[in-house]
Amino acid sequence: MTRFARLLLIAGLALALAACSQTNQTLRLSPNPPETGPPIGDSASVGFQVLDTRNDRDLGVLENPDGSIVQLVAEQDVAYAVQLAAAQALRGYDFDPGVWDAGRAPRLEIRITALEHEVIAGVPYELETEIALQATAWVQGDRYTTRARATASDQRALPPRASANTEAIEKAITRALTQLLDAPLAEFLAGNR
Repeated sequence: MTRFARLLLIAGLALALAACSQTNQTLRLSPNPPETGPPIGDSASVGFQVLDTRNDRDLGVLENPDGSIVQLVAEQDVAYAVQLAAAQALRGYDFDPGVWDAGRAPRLEIRITALEHEVIAGVPYELETEIALQATAWVQGDRYTTRARATASDQRALPPRASANTEAIEKAITRALTQLLDAPLAEFLAGNR
C-alpha cells in the first residue's frame, strides 16, 4: 500500500470516529399530565404559573466513550412544558387554570428547583434523571406548600438518541407532578381544608 493510500485510510478512519461522537442534543419536552383523583374543583378558576428557578437551564450532559461531553438543551422553555402538563392535571380535578395574578385566590405556583439528566458512557450506558418541584397554593389568606422529588434510572446498550433522553426526562417530570399535584393539594385549592 502506498504512503498516500495509508494516509487516506487513516484520515477516513479518523473522520468516521469523529462522526460517531455526538454534538449537542436539543430535546423537545412534552411530558404527559399525571393521573388525577376525582373532579372536586367545581370549575373554579385558579391563577397558575410555573417558574424555572434553576441556575443552569441546560437539562444535563451525555458522556461519549472518548470522554467528550455533549450538552443536553431544551428546545423550548422547560417551565412552559411543565405548565402544560400541570394545567391538564388541574383540569382533571375540574379546575380552570388561568392567568397568574398575585392577588387572585385560589392560585398555584410551581417552581422547578432541580432538573438534571446525566448519561454516563459505558457498557451499558447509564441514564440518571432527577427533578425537584415545589408548589405553593393560596386560598383566602391560607397558604399550602408541598414538594416533590423524582428520580429515574435506565440503561442503554448504545448511546441514547435525543428521543431516548427526552423520554427519560418526561417520565421523571410526570412522576414528580403526580406526587406534587395530589389529592390534598387539590382539596386545599377547592377550599376543603
